[in-house]
Amino acid sequence: MAYFENIDIKKLLEEDEDYSFPPFTEKDLEETEKAIGWKLPKSYIALLKIQNGGYINYEEFDECWLSAIYGISSSEGGLIDMFDNWINEWEYPNIGIPFGETQSAGHDMYFMDFSSVDENGEPRIVHIDNEADNSIDVVADNLEEFLTKIYNHEEL
Repeated sequence: MAYFENIDIKKLLEEDEDYSFPPFTEKDLEETEKAIGWKLPKSYIALLKIQNGGYINYEEFDECWLSAIYGISSSEGGLIDMFDNWINEWEYPNIGIPFGETQSAGHDMYFMDFSSVDENGEPRIVHIDNEADNSIDVVADNLEEFLTKIYNHEEL
């Protein structure tokens, strides 16, 4: 299955020194999945093969609450580092993978929530508000739907 055919990921994400990383290897992927305890969905892997993390391009998507998507790396700012931060330090619920940082600097996050997956095994996307007792709001059925909404300037 092909992902993100109707989205220009390079237009959506900007490369930067904090959240963009070189292409990852199969070993990097295996180490990441082992460290976080979750298998990355095919759509997320496809996204990170196009661009391995980055900031949202605010010149094009200035009204977007999502500020960055984490890439695969053992470096600071990579998925392993950020997973540990949000689950162990901030005590977000361990329902899946925190992949999307918001403009609130950690007070809320976007997660791939594995408590509900679609027919392709893709987890739904939820917004978790850490300041409101980790309240959870479903924003999309899967990652492709989520990024399509952002790309098309739709309300989440």
